[in-house]
Amino acid sequence: MSEKRDEKSLSFDDFKERVYKNIGTLEIVDDKYYDEVTRETNKGCLGFLVTPFVGKLVRRASTETRKDKKIDELSVKADEFLAKKEIRELLCENLDATVRLPIDAAFKLTPVLYGLASKGLHKVPFDSMFFAIVCRKVADQGVESFCS
Repeated sequence: MSEKRDEKSLSFDDFKERVYKNIGTLEIVDDKYYDEVTRETNKGCLGFLVTPFVGKLVRRASTETRKDKKIDELSVKADEFLAKKEIRELLCENLDATVRLPIDAAFKLTPVLYGLASKGLHKVPFDSMFFAIVCRKVADQGVESFCS
């Protein structure tokens, strides 16, 4: 709880930096990362021994991080948030075809989301992980698909 209080007291630049770091965290706890690590450790003469061990470590770390950061709960909130027509319209005003990666979406959307959270509008949680999840969902869906 104190971390959330700390985020409200951060400057915009520091908060934005946290959003960017959380996007990196989301990329690491993703199942695609696990598949990539498993594929890379499967190479070589001892790969068949190392792969199960490394895979279990990565899975465990991913699960613990997801629980600790409440990623699954925030993901459900982000889906509900992004389903609102007025939110889509507001976010799409700030998006363009250059947004391909979650970090690109964060660059464009963090100021908008920060403003909404600061004013208490649309029940936007003042949470950098929530912002990162929203940006990742928009980038994964694609701007054209999200804004159509």
